[in-house]
Amino acid sequence: MIPAWLGHKYTSNSLHAQIRDAERQVLNRQQLVKIRSNELIGNMHRQMTAPASLILAGGMGFIAGELSKCPKRESAEPAVATGASNAIQLMLMAHTLYTTLPVAWLIKRVTQSISSSQQPN
Repeated sequence: MIPAWLGHKYTSNSLHAQIRDAERQVLNRQQLVKIRSNELIGNMHRQMTAPASLILAGGMGFIAGELSKCPKRESAEPAVATGASNAIQLMLMAHTLYTTLPVAWLIKRVTQSISSSQQPN
C-alpha cells in the first residue's frame, strides 16, 4: 500500500496527474476502511464470545424469562389492571437489568486486569 503522503509529493499541474492522484487516495482510503472494519469486527466477535459475556447474556436471559412469566389467573381481574401490572413488572425488570449490567462489566474488567497483571512480562 502506498502511503498517502507519497501521492502528494510528486503531483504535477496536469489534470490527468491530479485525477490519478485522487483515484489513488480513494483506493488507499477504501483499503484502510476495509482493514479497520475487519479489525473492529474481530474485536467485537472476541468480546461477544468471551466466556464472561456469554454468562452475562445467559443470566440476563434467564432473569428476563423468569420475570416475564405470567401466573395463571384464578380471579376475574379487569384487563386494564393486568396490563398495568405487566407494564410495571417490565419497567422493574428493565431497571434491574440496567443497574446490574455496570456491576457485571466492572467485575469482568477487574478480573481481566488481575489476570493480566499476574502474567509474566
